[in-house]
Amino acid sequence: MNRITFSHDYTKLWGQKRAKLLAVLPLSIPDDMNPALKEYDTKTVDGEYYPLSDGEYLQLIFIGEFGIPFCTIRRMTYEKVEYYNGQVGQWFSIVIRGMLE
Repeated sequence: MNRITFSHDYTKLWGQKRAKLLAVLPLSIPDDMNPALKEYDTKTVDGEYYPLSDGEYLQLIFIGEFGIPFCTIRRMTYEKVEYYNGQVGQWFSIVIRGMLE
């Protein structure tokens, strides 16, 4: 199974351990970054925020195993565009660094 790794446990994940990739969208920061999206996407369960710098990103949209959708924002590279576009419709295991799988 594919894996999507997170540096922290995020509130948006709701404890889900698997998710299906639904869509891959381009996103430019700061042009396309609404403050509500930034709050949603970067808030960890500890109340901290993951920093995002200006640049070109991919917004990956998933539906989790509990039926709860979430997105994640990843730096855009040609390789990531090719990889994630080829994985739409596929399941991913959700891995949080430093936590047991």
